[in-house]
Amino acid sequence: MAMSGLLVCVLTAALVGVGLTSPVSKSDGNTKQGGILLQLLARREAVRNAAENIAKREQDTQTSMSRIERMSHLSEDQREFMSKQIMQAISGLYCSQR
Repeated sequence: MAMSGLLVCVLTAALVGVGLTSPVSKSDGNTKQGGILLQLLARREAVRNAAENIAKREQDTQTSMSRIERMSHLSEDQREFMSKQIMQAISGLYCSQR
């Protein structure tokens, strides 16, 4: 998680640096600057969304790996029994909510 936060900070700093060094037309400076700011904000939001997606995928992968690790020592019969128990619990919850 800290790695994705660092990635967001670095990418944001890079985008701001690019925005500050890009040339601005003197004839219509306010319009150009406003457009550049909007582009930078859009890029920052895209980078933030990408970083959140990466962090979510990493978390999902870790969760999946831990689930596989927990289930690896079970026999096929035990896995089947657990699956049936889970399905009964879910259907019980679903029926009780109706």
